[in-house]
Amino acid sequence: MVGSRGRARAAALVLAALTLILSGCKKPKEEPGVVAGGPAAPAASSTPLELLVVYGSEKEAWFTAELTAFNATPPRLASGRVVRVSGEPMGSGEAMGAIIDGTKAAHVFSPASGAYLTLLNQAWQTRPGNLKPIAQGGEPLVLSPLVIGIWKPMAEALGWPQRPLGWSDLLKVARDPRGWGAFERPEWGSFKLGHTSPEYSTSGLLSVLAIAAAAKPAAGRGSVDVADPEVGKFLAAVEDSVVHYGKSTGFFANKMLARGPGYLSAAVLYENLVIESYARATPSELPLIALYPVEGTFWADHPYAILDAPWVSAEHREAAALLQRALRDRPAQERAVALGFRSSDPAIPVTSPIDAAHGVDPLQPQNLLDVPDAPTLSALVDLWRASKKAADVVLVFDKSGSMEGQALAEAKRGAKAFLAGLDPRDRVTLMFFDGRIYPAVGPMPAGAGRAELEARIDGVVAAGGTALYDAIAAAVAHLRKSGGSSHRIRAVVAMTDGIDENSRLKAAALRRALGREEDRISVFTVAYGANADAGILTSIADAANGSFSRGDVASIIQVFRDLAAYF
Repeated sequence: MVGSRGRARAAALVLAALTLILSGCKKPKEEPGVVAGGPAAPAASSTPLELLVVYGSEKEAWFTAELTAFNATPPRLASGRVVRVSGEPMGSGEAMGAIIDGTKAAHVFSPASGAYLTLLNQAWQTRPGNLKPIAQGGEPLVLSPLVIGIWKPMAEALGWPQRPLGWSDLLKVARDPRGWGAFERPEWGSFKLGHTSPEYSTSGLLSVLAIAAAAKPAAGRGSVDVADPEVGKFLAAVEDSVVHYGKSTGFFANKMLARGPGYLSAAVLYENLVIESYARATPSELPLIALYPVEGTFWADHPYAILDAPWVSAEHREAAALLQRALRDRPAQERAVALGFRSSDPAIPVTSPIDAAHGVDPLQPQNLLDVPDAPTLSALVDLWRASKKAADVVLVFDKSGSMEGQALAEAKRGAKAFLAGLDPRDRVTLMFFDGRIYPAVGPMPAGAGRAELEARIDGVVAAGGTALYDAIAAAVAHLRKSGGSSHRIRAVVAMTDGIDENSRLKAAALRRALGREEDRISVFTVAYGANADAGILTSIADAANGSFSRGDVASIIQVFRDLAAYF
């Protein structure tokens, strides 16, 4: 979406940094700190030091357990001050953008790939007055290869494990109008792929690079000629099978496992997420296995970077060093292996659960690709924007009387932020509702029609009751009537601040009408404020292979921005 001023700030920062790619505390006399049970100096402060770690969502299970254990010791600085660590999983591109613009005052950044540390440092140093890199260190914590997570029977239908598979094999299913019927399994329907946006997530960036490299695998280890028309055609063909995009690799893994093969046939994941699927309390109806694309793949090295920023004090750096040491100690590394990561310590062997019983191959990956230079990466993201699957979206907007005042004002800002985050090729329809459903406005191109769409949003006034179920049904009917195409993402985004009180349609009937394979229409619901029924909204989203979000006056703008990343 070159020229779109509305793409989320994280995407702009990633691209700006891509074009550039190709401390300050005294050394302590003693150990930097000790944990409970050992000697400690008298506490210099009764207030704990808060340490914020922003990390890739794919290692959430490991980080959650390790940070909980670390906090329980409790850790102390050399001064005796207690440290309390909080962790926040985020997409690497999103996190980078938030750190750069100051909305996320992280002290430690641990993305999935060290490439994002280079991106962060370069983007940081383009800002006036930032002479030094912000990301210090960056030693790997754990390792995990990028894989294609696919249901085992589907992989077997394609010839696995007798022969290695890759992107070309998946493309055969995606291109065939019979879908899985071409492989004598018509009950599986069409081939459906999920991967994150390369503008928000490491796995998205690496997956697009791997797909482009697969177009001409003989060209070399990850060599990509972005100007070659065949590369663009291959990328567009694979992207055509995408159900929707997203910001988090962990999101696709969780949703895929919860919803089964009807939602996604395959998703670009990390190896550890495939292994993690075997430990779920409620196993999936089919087992998941990892494909290591025959055309090649990448390592995710999960670096740990202590940031050198104005909000990071000497105490924060000392605390971050304590946590780093704990995460790299053998017990923590062995627990990481137990969760499916490969240790950064070569002395720790690759053992169970990194084995065939958990859907992976400890001898893979055999074909590793090299990350190309910055101009190639930048051109590749531009190519993805031109090749990605465009969307038809109906934005269902609650204008009931309870929205009056600041709630309506912020919801309008959120809706406009959503429009700004869409690709200019996307088509948008506005559907306002209160106790009744108002005539649809659109569809209009998100680029050329944006000014008119924003004007209609600005002009809406709050009044009336709430007919949410009828509004969602009307939005789905609108997409069905408009015909659309299997070559476009089709979705409804519905926001409400209350409980339905005016619909003729009941929630159960609405859920039964959603999620038809022939429609491929997803529904994303947003509970705005405390009065909306999160349970019903979640069930509606689940029935239509979407997702549920909650927002309030303070967060609704970000909620809408996040939703734009799905398209």
